[in-house]
Amino acid sequence: MRRIQTAILVISLAALAGCQSDDPAKDMMTDYYQRLGNVLDAPTPDFTAPELPTLPRKRDLVQPLDELRMGVLDAYELRQCGLFNLIAERNSSLGKVADRFRQLDYELKFIDTAAQCLPQVKDPSIHAELEKALALKRQQREKVIWNTLIDSDAWRAQLNLPAFTLPIELPAHSNAVNTIAQFSQLIPSTQAPTESVTDWQESIEKQPILGDLFVSLSYHTAWLNQTSELIANHQDKVRCGGNFDTTRLKRLQTVFYKFYVGDVQPYLARVDGLYRDLAPALARLASLNTPDTFNDYKNAYWKGDAYQAYKAAIKHHADVWQQLFQRCDVKLGQ
Repeated sequence: MRRIQTAILVISLAALAGCQSDDPAKDMMTDYYQRLGNVLDAPTPDFTAPELPTLPRKRDLVQPLDELRMGVLDAYELRQCGLFNLIAERNSSLGKVADRFRQLDYELKFIDTAAQCLPQVKDPSIHAELEKALALKRQQREKVIWNTLIDSDAWRAQLNLPAFTLPIELPAHSNAVNTIAQFSQLIPSTQAPTESVTDWQESIEKQPILGDLFVSLSYHTAWLNQTSELIANHQDKVRCGGNFDTTRLKRLQTVFYKFYVGDVQPYLARVDGLYRDLAPALARLASLNTPDTFNDYKNAYWKGDAYQAYKAAIKHHADVWQQLFQRCDVKLGQ
């Protein structure tokens, strides 16, 4: 008998575990929407997921670079200032298979080292060749940054759009935010960072927050707009004042305070705060010259179109509630 009871308990626990959602934030929005529908005695059509801009394939985004060939690598001046060793390391067997972060690290170090070497070079032909090489590297600097952004596994982990939105209680993400900000500061700067960019790779890869944030902006905008439409289209069912039965109004107030103000609104504010933390970095990334195939993604998430739609949806939702409460002479906070 005890074994049977134990088996039933295990099965029950497994069933409960199976009912747990992988996306609690979407569940919270759905619950809020359904509760409003129940109080308003209104149909609640299934949510229509928004159409998200796709992140194009790597091969459609990578920008080609001009090859640099120097015939004076063994010149004494280049050995003395460290440029020879840097190039030799890049041309080694390991250097030739370096990933995008290491390639970027090399390019930044080359520009920095070559700029320091140039005043030390006395031979006119070597000076002219190094000057030409430095100009090419500087010209291609942003392309190398872009190729790292779009072709490295670490950055693709950040930029890919997942199936889930951000969790209700946002995880610690300060390292990722700081690292993304550091990386973005390479774009306006002409100086190499004081540390190797490879030191940033792990944090970018292991704390993917951008894709989750972008999906959250789009999905929650659509949810808010659909929920606002539900309230606006059926608020005439809410009787208030005079001798009318105000039961429905009181139930709506409960949903507003307990589920919207208590749960949904704080979560939306946390998502908003995370985007604002990342917005300066995203704006710098958006300043890069990118292929046309990337425009939809770039405009939505880097330039902030999705965020502006998100803010507008939050304001519209608040306005719909305010119109309802004003009609019924209900003061918020009472």
